[in-house]
Amino acid sequence: MRNDLNRAAYWIAFILERCQFPNRDALAAQFANSEIGELCECGCNSFALSMAAPDDVPGISARGHGYGLVFEADFRDRNESDESRSLEVLLFTNDSGHLTYVEIDYCGNGLPIPERMSLESAPYHVFHGETLIRA
Repeated sequence: MRNDLNRAAYWIAFILERCQFPNRDALAAQFANSEIGELCECGCNSFALSMAAPDDVPGISARGHGYGLVFEADFRDRNESDESRSLEVLLFTNDSGHLTYVEIDYCGNGLPIPERMSLESAPYHVFHGETLIRA
């Protein structure tokens, strides 16, 4: 599936609605105050974010821990007979604790995002990083 600004907007809505992020309001503020930057063209639907005024928005992870993964939600694709096929949503923050990269992968980025998926309504796996601010 082609990665563009419309796809990024779709994934932002998907993340806020279905990924079970523990502090949805803080994550929504990150998205609302960011601009979508680089769009990956490898077949995934990943994208970078930049925030014009980061001091005006609370971070979603602790400051001073560098760039890293703070959250992951994985969904099974019911269109596939092989249960190992899944969509992975990974959120990365920078040293200031602000969302800086959203990685959307299919099968661990081993396959491009399909045109059509039938994802289960809730993730089968959710990871919270140690630096994630939950409330």
